[in-house]
Amino acid sequence: EPPRCPCGSGYGGFVVTWIGDARYLSGGPESLRVCGGRIEARGRIGAKGQDQPEPETLQDLDHQLEYYLLETARPYVDAALYESVRQEIARKEQKFICYPEEGVCRLDLTGAEASRPSLTPEQVRELTRVGLILEEHYGGPQDIEWAVDQDGGVVVLQCRPLQQKTAAQQRLATRLAGAPLLTGGGVTASPGVAAGVVHWVRRDTDALDFPAGGVLVCDQARPRWAALLSRAVAVVAAEGGVAGHLANVAREFRVPALFNTGEATRKIAPGTLITLDADGLRVYGGRVANLLAYQTERRGLMEGTPVYETLKEVMVHITPLYLTDPQDPEFRAENCRTLHDITRFAHEVSVREMFAIDRHRDLTRYFIKRLKVEVPMDWWVLNLEDGFKEETPGKEVTLDNIASIPMLALWEGIAAVPWEGPPPVDTRGFMSIVMGAATDPHLATAGGTMYGNQNYFMISKYFCNLTSRLGFHFSTVEALTGEEPFENYLRFTFKGGAADQTRKGLRARFVGELLERYDFKVDVQEDALFARLEGEPLPYMLTRLKVLGYVTIHTRQLDMIMLNDAEVQRYREKMLADLENLAH
Repeated sequence: EPPRCPCGSGYGGFVVTWIGDARYLSGGPESLRVCGGRIEARGRIGAKGQDQPEPETLQDLDHQLEYYLLETARPYVDAALYESVRQEIARKEQKFICYPEEGVCRLDLTGAEASRPSLTPEQVRELTRVGLILEEHYGGPQDIEWAVDQDGGVVVLQCRPLQQKTAAQQRLATRLAGAPLLTGGGVTASPGVAAGVVHWVRRDTDALDFPAGGVLVCDQARPRWAALLSRAVAVVAAEGGVAGHLANVAREFRVPALFNTGEATRKIAPGTLITLDADGLRVYGGRVANLLAYQTERRGLMEGTPVYETLKEVMVHITPLYLTDPQDPEFRAENCRTLHDITRFAHEVSVREMFAIDRHRDLTRYFIKRLKVEVPMDWWVLNLEDGFKEETPGKEVTLDNIASIPMLALWEGIAAVPWEGPPPVDTRGFMSIVMGAATDPHLATAGGTMYGNQNYFMISKYFCNLTSRLGFHFSTVEALTGEEPFENYLRFTFKGGAADQTRKGLRARFVGELLERYDFKVDVQEDALFARLEGEPLPYMLTRLKVLGYVTIHTRQLDMIMLNDAEVQRYREKMLADLENLAH
């Protein structure tokens, strides 16, 4: 009988798009499609042969949302008999349930439920069978992503070659080592050997000063730490699975990684020089030269493959941006050369048309008006429906005529504390800004438009959308705040800056740290930040809107000083004090 999803014979011919209801989820396929992209369970089938130190293994992520990484449950399976040899069941602290109305909710697990296996013996055997079919078809061990539907059936999502070294290489590395052993055990998340100074990362603030060439040591192998792998030479995590996001990125970038080291990780002191032998499952004190002779060149896992070469050819038609200046006469549809150009042009023209709405005589009630306030910037307001208390003639509207509940709360945060102006910039920060402006096509705008401030509100009584461009910084705030908590939500995006990519990325994480203190769910991708909050009562949402208003104004141009630890700490303390007064 073929597997439920016959990827062994058809993986190259089609993409599986139907997932079904994963374990711990109910409410129908519609609810799953909303969150299914973040729900994974992945299996790993080990290589056959005498050098394999363990029987064929299968590992999963207990069907949790990927960004909540728990220790992996590992049932070891005898592939010949399809029977479990032994089980190592992880203690699971949380699970996720999708209710029809409330959506995805996180529940704490205690007692026997926390230690209950995620998989039934039948599911372990089925996954083993499917894994062996895929392994045989592709000619080697596979990293397999899968899900279990509500009926208990296994659905294969995708698979790719599993990168690993043989047990013989592991034993050789072990014999070579002669330095003091700090820890032993765990699982090889990414093979290799590396040496560097330990840098513990527990919170986003710890990532701000992560040094190039450091060894990343953490309690949990969270996906967010993947952003540090461009600087890290190795990773050690007390908890984490080889099928998780951080492990996958480490393998792709060839960064040695050792996970599931447990309490022994505490022996690795910050600031000490260590050598990680991920293949031998060991961490040594000092620099072990004979082990480091086995270091491998760091490059992408897919580099040189047909898929990689195809993507390189395709990306030249997707990512480059040539239409950078809306004021340029060449900023026209016929000059679009890439998909990025098309989206940039469509966005600019649609926004321009939306805020030129007063040209249409039949839409006079929607005329955009300038907000008459003392704040020394231009703010424009578009009344979508009932955002004004009463319609007013002329081209201006005063704040006391605004009826939009979320806009008033957002404005309170904007105006609460006067902006001190740009932070003092050292020589390196200034040169970073000069080079950023010279090399970033997004900043190459014409004439006086480079520092143009464009701030637009679209409002109704319970809705507000602020699109703001302050200098080099672009942000949006969207809010729906009414009497029904389950309808309420806040969305915040923040991107840009004039400094180099490193400083902009650090500033994004700095802003993310501030928002996490006020219960926002934050996702930072390079220099872009995405934050959201939803399902809370009106008073609670309004205080958080004040926080967003403050952050929108006071975090611009902080990218200039992100490598100055003293200045960063000074701004952090000031902003936390301001926000504490504002949000309470």
